[in-house]
Amino acid sequence: MIIQLKKTKDGPPTLVCLRPDGSRTWSRLHPFLPVHDLTHCAVESVLGLSQAFFGLVDAGWEIDDFARPGSARDLPQEALHAERIVGVLDLERASGREYSVAEFKAAAPGETSITSAQLAAVRSLRDDLHRRWIALAPGQTLEIPFPVLPLTSAV
Repeated sequence: MIIQLKKTKDGPPTLVCLRPDGSRTWSRLHPFLPVHDLTHCAVESVLGLSQAFFGLVDAGWEIDDFARPGSARDLPQEALHAERIVGVLDLERASGREYSVAEFKAAAPGETSITSAQLAAVRSLRDDLHRRWIALAPGQTLEIPFPVLPLTSAV
């Protein structure tokens, strides 16, 4: 799948996901969401998750499916796992402070299996994707293959 994040000139950013079968789904985004979505891309790629946000989109979910009432009941456990990790990474970004592995695990209930090497790889990929997003001029599109290679297996 190809993820496209576009910085529009006159409106909110857009997310387009182009599936290998030629189908696509897209949505306009709140300005906070591009970096959140890039964090999902990093988490899912590094940890090898196929049943979280982008994996589900690749499998046929529409982006709008995630916003429909009650959709959380339909999410696989892997998607909830990814969301907890992404949520803590978003908290780090908001606070401007990187958590230690122990602090990270304490902030993400149930996420005791993530290793320091995995966390470092996620942060590195997320930071690289974020830099690429920030460097885009309005009207340009960031294209990312999903999963991001070579970081597709757990570290």
